[in-house]
Amino acid sequence: MNLTIAGILVALSVAFGLIPLFLTARFRNQVKDLGNILYPRPRKRVALILPCKGIDPGFRDNLQAFFDQDYPFLELVFSVATADDPACPKIDAAIEENAGKVKAYRIVAGIYNGRAQKITNLLRAVEFVGKSADIFVFADSDLRPDVGFVRRLTAPLVLPQVGATTGYQWYAPPSPSLGSMLRSIWNAGALTFIADSHWNFCSGAATAIRRSVFERAHMSEAWDQTLSDDLTLTLEVRALGLETMFVPSCVGVTHESSTLAQTVEYTNRQSVISRVYMPSLWWSAAIGHSLGCFFMIFGLASMAVWLVVGGLNPLMGSACLLMIPLQWVNALWLLGAVREMLPQLSDSLARLKWHYMFAASLAPFLSLINTINSMFTNKITWRGIRYEMRSPRETVILPTVRSTAKKVPAV
Repeated sequence: MNLTIAGILVALSVAFGLIPLFLTARFRNQVKDLGNILYPRPRKRVALILPCKGIDPGFRDNLQAFFDQDYPFLELVFSVATADDPACPKIDAAIEENAGKVKAYRIVAGIYNGRAQKITNLLRAVEFVGKSADIFVFADSDLRPDVGFVRRLTAPLVLPQVGATTGYQWYAPPSPSLGSMLRSIWNAGALTFIADSHWNFCSGAATAIRRSVFERAHMSEAWDQTLSDDLTLTLEVRALGLETMFVPSCVGVTHESSTLAQTVEYTNRQSVISRVYMPSLWWSAAIGHSLGCFFMIFGLASMAVWLVVGGLNPLMGSACLLMIPLQWVNALWLLGAVREMLPQLSDSLARLKWHYMFAASLAPFLSLINTINSMFTNKITWRGIRYEMRSPRETVILPTVRSTAKKVPAV
């Protein structure tokens, strides 16, 4: 390879490495702008709906965080698939302990084999709530929000152009294992897009929508036979010509660890879902991470050649490794933004910054694995259930022990 080609590749790699820095800088400015908007305190009736399956790490503390919400017109609806779900005793105990504090119900959704179980749980809860709520808030049971979560998430819905609001989920690893750090930094990559009104999407971890918009979007029909609750809702809100607004102060924390195998399964699943429901977003991520991996591998190969045989050309090519310190700077900038959004994690994030920087260099290779996997399959495993996404509008549960069960009537 001649010097000119090596120089061009180095220039491209540096330019490519600067793009995430630009996106993170823009994200930090967007977060400040969004955080400075003042809204009147809403007085709408809110139904906070939590689909549950099994017991997540810190489940009891997570449940209590939802009972502790500083919102006067709130009811909680916990929705499980079957009455023998291990989460039921924990939910019932929490409801009893908080009796008189907030209206709360635990319902059984039943099993339907034509869509994701989470969506079956959501649909049954929406049906249960009916017209008693003006706003639906959907949240995941592994999230632990602060007391102002519901109030802040629902506040922007007073704006007529806002169809839905969304928070996000930050994985806070209790220990800096490789799997946990990779999942946290990989998941954080979407933050630079979610604040952009042109690219953002609803997060299943935390989304609020007016009931009137939910009904105009015919979400009950749109969710039928689908797998992704959040991306389907995103597309339907966009189809109405309405915006999805990110609320930075509604980034909730999930306190749990992840093995490397669990992280690969999680990231593979998200990538497959993205390819089916938002192919443009999938393509941009696929191309970006593939190029990033190429430049780093080329830089490492050039460095190895230079160490063995010397020469100006391989030395120039090894300069592609400048991408790595750029990734470290980007990770530190992003952590700085997260520390502003989640001040309670400030000490933890500072302590783990070197782990995050190391994980940031590995994340593109994990994303490349996700991309390759998602090119050849539309099947995922989610909470022990195997799904096949035949299209955004058609999902089936693949044969497993569970899928042979008859449909359980809701109670």
